[in-house]
Amino acid sequence: MGYFFQGHETLSDGVKRIAREQFDKIVQHIKSAKKNRDEAIHDIRVSLKKLRSLLRLVQVKHDDVLTQEKICYRDAARRISDVRDATAMIEAFDRLTKHYADQLAPEAFTALRKPFLRTQKRQRGNENRALAEVARMLKSARTRVNDWPIDDNGFAVLRPGFKRVYRKGRTTMAQAQSKPSVENLHKWRKRVKDLEYQIRLLTPIWQGMLGELTNELERLADYLSEDHDLALLRETMLQETPEGRTRVGTMVALIDQRRGELQVEATRLGIRLYGEKPSAFVRRIEVYWRTWCRESTLTPIVIVDPEMAQHG
Repeated sequence: MGYFFQGHETLSDGVKRIAREQFDKIVQHIKSAKKNRDEAIHDIRVSLKKLRSLLRLVQVKHDDVLTQEKICYRDAARRISDVRDATAMIEAFDRLTKHYADQLAPEAFTALRKPFLRTQKRQRGNENRALAEVARMLKSARTRVNDWPIDDNGFAVLRPGFKRVYRKGRTTMAQAQSKPSVENLHKWRKRVKDLEYQIRLLTPIWQGMLGELTNELERLADYLSEDHDLALLRETMLQETPEGRTRVGTMVALIDQRRGELQVEATRLGIRLYGEKPSAFVRRIEVYWRTWCRESTLTPIVIVDPEMAQHG
């Protein structure tokens, strides 16, 4: 039915239905890995992030239950991420050279790309083992969803989670602006993704407004993701010291230039998206929620044509 709440279901039913759907998608992605492992691994990571964001949103009495679930999903995501590094480096490399294609000679950095291709080839066997481990780790997780202790108290269940995630986004943004280290920028990116997925859950309550907010948060996360991948690419290239030190120096300069551009764009967009205080942001979302709930209970007005009524 989709990664969003439905007007006809209780909050508890909605959370559990969404979680089960993500588990089912992970199973399908694992099965499809034979055709395209890179795409399957990417999609599995997305589903795991959505599961963790979902559980970060809901407030429950016995939080230790959901905490253990989040740890399970985190560990599964780390196992998948471990085998995706080489592919991520190649993707970052290709995006960078494409971005500066008009400034570079064709095939200028082909030799620098080859070590990443070799590493990716070596990791192929590890990918199959990682997928099998993830399947094993999540085998019983779907069945535990039915026992999640989630109340049906409406927005009260969501309010603390929204406020916490939005506040952390503002805090990590300020830290990244004050000290734009790789670690600080990555922390900000993770909180942006949490908020993006959580707002996505509520898009039916105001498709236009919240749909656009989701798109902007996704764009901000993309800036920060590309920046992070480039930072890892830079570190890897300098550590492995492949042939052609001049080309490495040129590539590092391009990475630094592109990262600067991305961070400027991320800051501009982040200031707009995190311009409200957490309490004001949550109140606004709650107003949308309560309005949606009232609209869901309205009885449609039937307008009868008088002439039709006379002949009826």
